[in-house]
Amino acid sequence: MFFKFPIWAIKQVIEHAEAEYFSPEAIRRELSQRQYMLENKEITLEEYREHERRLFERLMLGQKRGIEE
Repeated sequence: MFFKFPIWAIKQVIEHAEAEYFSPEAIRRELSQRQYMLENKEITLEEYREHERRLFERLMLGQKRGIEE
């Protein structure tokens, strides 16, 4: 049996997930977690910088999409 889920509902879920993923607050939270991990020697400086670079790219992409706080 095929379950029909309204397209608009799927779009709403996707938009909400993208807004959370690209939100500056979520990115700051993740960067803070990485800083904590670096300070506690759970990751290397190189790993931290790679995460920082990816988060910055995510922030810029979010801004291009018009996602702000």
